[in-house]
Amino acid sequence: MTMPRTAVRPTIVVSFVLAVIIAPFIAWQGAQGGEQASVSALAPLGIVVVGDSITARYNDTPGDLRQGWWSIVGRRFGAHVTTYAQSGSGYLRSGHGPAGPCSGDRLIDRDAAFTGPPPSMLIIEAGRNDWSFCRRGRYVEAPDIMIDRAVNRYLDVLQTFLPSSTRIIVMGPPWGPLDQIDGLRITMIIKDAATRHGLQFIDTRGTLTTARVLDGVHPNRAGSVAIADRVIRSID
Repeated sequence: MTMPRTAVRPTIVVSFVLAVIIAPFIAWQGAQGGEQASVSALAPLGIVVVGDSITARYNDTPGDLRQGWWSIVGRRFGAHVTTYAQSGSGYLRSGHGPAGPCSGDRLIDRDAAFTGPPPSMLIIEAGRNDWSFCRRGRYVEAPDIMIDRAVNRYLDVLQTFLPSSTRIIVMGPPWGPLDQIDGLRITMIIKDAATRHGLQFIDTRGTLTTARVLDGVHPNRAGSVAIADRVIRSID
């Protein structure tokens, strides 16, 4: 049946208007974490993130209050992200395992991060817990030299096992408003170690302000976005 001309024209107009309205929405969804590109130009072999609770406690759900900084970064570049993270852990300190604090592992113990198929990029998010180390299940304040040795040893291991094609990025620990003296102390130790190894260092100071943390330590949505933005601007 042939439609009357008066019916055809409104249909065309409506279709055009819908296309104009929907197109930006589809583009926005892609930017916010909809369908990712099949191959990332920046990280075609994916991104590995090794970290602590600032990575471990968060998810890969776009727009969620608990979406991780690493998820935002991965989706920005259309890259698959694999995380090896444990709350309470660090370069030096063992994390929270099945038996509680100090029963978990350290970054260096997660060998799957550096012995598996090499990624395009490996990002280290750690250091917040390294003001202390574990002794008989308790936290003991760590001297600078102990932290320095742990950081340098881990970076040595990464450069031994990973090919030069893997871009290793060392983040300064995202540090909230608590314990600022320890924050500066540990950030400088990690920065110096990264510099000695010729690795890129991303200073995250200022990302976790009082308004961007849940408990003085862990980021809220705004905090995760701030960390992600700092990383994106540093590696883009």
